[in-house]
Amino acid sequence: MSSEKRQIKNWIQNGEYEQAQAQLKIALEMNENDGELFYLYASVCDPQGFEREAVPYYEKALELGLEKSDEQGAYLGLGSTYRVLGQYQDSKRVFEQGIKKFPNYRPLHVFYAMTLYNVGETNQALEVLLTQLMETTNDKDILLYQKAIAFYAPQLDEVWDQ
Repeated sequence: MSSEKRQIKNWIQNGEYEQAQAQLKIALEMNENDGELFYLYASVCDPQGFEREAVPYYEKALELGLEKSDEQGAYLGLGSTYRVLGQYQDSKRVFEQGIKKFPNYRPLHVFYAMTLYNVGETNQALEVLLTQLMETTNDKDILLYQKAIAFYAPQLDEVWDQ
């Protein structure tokens, strides 16, 4: 990693987004094929409330290619950004692409559940969240009911009336 990227990442970690963004603009002018720079730029837009500005940078970062952790973050950032902008179908599409590529990256599933809620797929949203809970919890009391929760999660509207 270059010292320039290291400095930019330090500014981002310290919440110095304006400095990072200014340096990223310069870096992007000199290197238009660096997916990581596009991802970093998008990442500094979001916390400043510039979600619309972030979208093309996330998209370009994914198009150019990223290392695994940055690619996961780009799918999460782009899907989440679309969601907060009310572009729910785009959000759903991005999360589904990300989950297909990284099925074990749990944050994608959790943010995807929020999008499912927004598009009215509440049963599916709750199923996704319950599944993530069952696969990650260490709470012994919840684990006592793991089989029941896993059984009911995909059929929340089912009524057993004998």
